[in-house]
Amino acid sequence: MNVIPSHSASLVSNETRRALLGFGVIGTLAFVYGVIFGENLRAWQSLLVNFLFFAGLAQSGVVISALLQVTSARWGRPLKRTAEATAAFFPVAFILLLVLLGGIASWAPWVHEPIEAKTPWLNIPFFVVRQLLAFGLLTGLSLLYVYKSLRPDIGMLHESGAQSADGFAKRLIANWKGTDAERETGQRAQDRLAVAVLISYGWVFTLVSFDFVMSLDPHWFSTLMGGYYFIGNLFIGFAFLAIIATWGRHRLAIADCVGTQQLHDVGKLLFGFSILWAYMFWSQYLVIWYGDLAEETEFIYHRMHGAWAPIAWAVFALCFVIPFLSLLSKAIKMKPNGLLTIASIAFVGMWLERFILVVPSLWHEDGVPLGILELFITLGVFGLFVFSYTGFLRTFPILPMSDPKFISTPETGH
Repeated sequence: MNVIPSHSASLVSNETRRALLGFGVIGTLAFVYGVIFGENLRAWQSLLVNFLFFAGLAQSGVVISALLQVTSARWGRPLKRTAEATAAFFPVAFILLLVLLGGIASWAPWVHEPIEAKTPWLNIPFFVVRQLLAFGLLTGLSLLYVYKSLRPDIGMLHESGAQSADGFAKRLIANWKGTDAERETGQRAQDRLAVAVLISYGWVFTLVSFDFVMSLDPHWFSTLMGGYYFIGNLFIGFAFLAIIATWGRHRLAIADCVGTQQLHDVGKLLFGFSILWAYMFWSQYLVIWYGDLAEETEFIYHRMHGAWAPIAWAVFALCFVIPFLSLLSKAIKMKPNGLLTIASIAFVGMWLERFILVVPSLWHEDGVPLGILELFITLGVFGLFVFSYTGFLRTFPILPMSDPKFISTPETGH
């Protein structure tokens, strides 16, 4: 059986990719319009929500690949490359980070209303430096890990003539000799880098939750926020992986490798992270509510009453109730359309969850600021993410052909 996807295999058409790039332009113009013509706060908080969501998704894909590497999981090897392809969004995410850091006075309340006790931590120079260092460290480790994963696959397919390397892909295999020793060294490097990525991920995204979420309400704090936040990122990542495994497997010509067993396993992980996300929320909620301290309870009370209540309950339903009840069924986890539907629901639910984490802390007017401006900015960042992601899969091998765990996976026929 031929498990090498054809060179023409593509997730979306050229016309769709041009449309996605157009979404990015429209989103950029919408943001600029909001900043210049009186919707300054709405523009900045929408950009912040989408940065947190899509940058988190980009990193969670690499983390999922690293988890597969560390656990030597054979079932997920056919999906390893589709997970780590989210790294293609890193350059865009870094630009968004620079924009947010440059406009920090427009969205961070502690800039204008400093809290003396927190000034050593919440000050602009230290904030900017630690975020650049943290993202730089994690992005560097992640890109190095993806490079070590890609290099032997590009080299092997180039040597065999199955898929010629050109452009950027060719530069990645400079000085490639193709020896067994070189492949083994690459696998050991992946093992070490995967551990480093996982450790750095936990630390960096705990920092992100403190600086980009908790600091928006400077009087509020939660020691569980870091864990809750990065577990949510992984939930988003597995929802996205389930969407690609179901909707994209025929388009990418990997349906022979991604069968019902892979769908079942991804479905189980999606089910598990839905429960884990709800557990982390409940653990946080229970401690805050029974502690009954005004500076802690206000954060939750504000989001569960008034105009925000429908969104709060929608998040709970989309991220936990529907996935939990649906994915109890083995049949739904193994049916592409069923799993695709539930994963899409969870994906949208987690965007709303990021929205309700951020915006109520900044928006102090009536109603919920969720309109055309937010839609265009969201479509813009979404378009750039999918454009980057599909570009990666067009450029590099879709399957990790050189990975010994993939070669010995029963489902692939090897």
